[in-house]
Amino acid sequence: MKIVVYLDILLLINFLTGYLLLCAAARLSGGETSCIRLLAGGIAAAAASLLVLLPPLPVPLQFLSKTATAAMIVRAAFIWRGWRMFGRQTLWFLLLNLLAAGSCLLLSLRYGVPDLQVNNLTVYLNLSPMLLLGCILVVYLTVRILLFLFGAPRPAEIWQLSAPLEPGRTLSLPLLHDTGFFLKDPYSGAQAILVEYASCAGQLPADLRACLEGCFYQEQWPEPPPGRAVRILECRTASGRRLLPALCVKDAVLSRQHQKIRPGELTIVFSPEHSMGGRFCGLFGTDLLTGQPATRKGEDGRWISVG
Repeated sequence: MKIVVYLDILLLINFLTGYLLLCAAARLSGGETSCIRLLAGGIAAAAASLLVLLPPLPVPLQFLSKTATAAMIVRAAFIWRGWRMFGRQTLWFLLLNLLAAGSCLLLSLRYGVPDLQVNNLTVYLNLSPMLLLGCILVVYLTVRILLFLFGAPRPAEIWQLSAPLEPGRTLSLPLLHDTGFFLKDPYSGAQAILVEYASCAGQLPADLRACLEGCFYQEQWPEPPPGRAVRILECRTASGRRLLPALCVKDAVLSRQHQKIRPGELTIVFSPEHSMGGRFCGLFGTDLLTGQPATRKGEDGRWISVG
């Protein structure tokens, strides 16, 4: 049985469908976008619908093509904020697509819509364009109601770090408040932050840069520069657990709008990875904001207060 496809209707319907689902995914994931980007994502969704014109692909290629087109659509629609946010946006977009497809299937089973066709993991029903758009609008309105009842995701909370390194030289970086970040300095008990080395290398003294790059790229770790409190900490990053160099500083200041926090002693951990997307260059935890007393490990291995 041949399927008659009208390309103008196919592209228009999938453009509107993709646009509405991307709007819902943006609200659920807390991702940043704009009207122009959402329109670009809708165009990408319309282009992805042309998979129906291909002959049936092997099952692994069907899953690969659906995943690749979803990633392409999300990448076009949202501002890049790192791999974790990209994965969250893609997951929400895929889940909303499944919900919309399930709504159409439910209607077809309930009202006996004929000519059910499946090709390359894409379900096509003999539905009128208005009925299909109605299903998508129901999904979008459901998301809006849930957000109205339970609240939207909190926007990213960016703080500005100012840490003196030596007379006349200050390290200044935007940091993201991450509620799942719990790193502490086990030597001094000070709160710790994790920063991308590449984002701040130009602000560091030459001797400190040489030491950090030696820690990252040489087999044998170099001696720390004289007078600098450089130490090695075990940290968990996106690539797993590893040893990273850290610098202990004093008189650091975290500021945001009219708020200022002076943690006193602070340990800056440097990472060679590039995974924060550019809007911020480091992470810190909630304990730094709440003014938790400094702690360190005692002789028995337990954490004891030193503040």
